Amino acid sequence: MKIRSFLVVIALFGCIASYAQQSGLDGRQFKILLATTGTADTKETLVFDNGMMDPLDCHQWGFTATAYQAKNAAGMSTFRVICKTEKEGTMSWEGKVTGDTIEGSVSWKKEGQAPIYYTFKGTAETTKK
Repeated sequence: MKIRSFLVVIALFGCIASYAQQSGLDGRQFKILLATTGTADTKETLVFDNGMMDPLDCHQWGFTATAYQAKNAAGMSTFRVICKTEKEGTMSWEGKVTGDTIEGSVSWKKEGQAPIYYTFKGTAETTKK
């Protein structure tokens, strides 16, 4: 039974990674500015690779690469990802990429504090493809 469950998880991960690659985001990296109440206050680097989105500058809070969901239509990719840590809560990312431009929103929810809402904009830094 454990082997069957393991194989199902591997198959699902493969499907997610394949779907993400079709979105055109895999192999891309973006430098973004996060803003609260309209004021840019935080720099971040988002790396999309192997079906995972990695918010590099959020590693300091324990957030790491997490599988993302993406769709591609009419030259635009949209994505969603939810990053979680036990200590620092949940960051929910939603965004769109058109050409070399990325923009979207993030909500950071942590038990015992009010949610923090960000918007972000940025541009592609490199393409590994």
